[in-house]
Amino acid sequence: MNKILLFEAKNETKYLLIKSLETAGFEIIDIENGLISVQLAQDKLSVTAESQNSNIQKSIFPSIPRLSEVFEFIELNYHKNIRLKEVAQEVGYSSAYLTDLVRKLTGKTVNNWIIERRIAEARYLLLETEDSIENIAFKVGYNNINHFYCQFRNYHQTTPQNWREKQRIHALSL
Repeated sequence: MNKILLFEAKNETKYLLIKSLETAGFEIIDIENGLISVQLAQDKLSVTAESQNSNIQKSIFPSIPRLSEVFEFIELNYHKNIRLKEVAQEVGYSSAYLTDLVRKLTGKTVNNWIIERRIAEARYLLLETEDSIENIAFKVGYNNINHFYCQFRNYHQTTPQNWREKQRIHALSL
């Protein structure tokens, strides 16, 4: 992780720097006290055709040719009620084989990847929209708001609303 210090920069300049870093493939980890903590993704990011066309957000998935169909299916369906069984059927593997393969190649389970994609989109919507937390949860594939809160807390140790407020305050204080 690297830190970038912004000294007496205008809010517009800070905003443009953050957007430029994200476009260049850096992940913004934290923004605090004029420091922007960034991390370059260790794996090359693959971009699905849909996200290439929309140019909204890069994929969180590593570029592993053997798993490209798995990640493409998750990318296109994360906002629906999908499970391991549907992913395995789509790519022509048994659930057990797919679980072992994905864990072996990525260190994570198929379900972990589905959750990560949902949380990534939730973060994007929290920052870029004024949608309610309940509406965001629904948009990213959660029918149960409490389940969304639990999974968001597992990733960020805070509620979605607190995360949104903290990120916006930090962006303004830069």
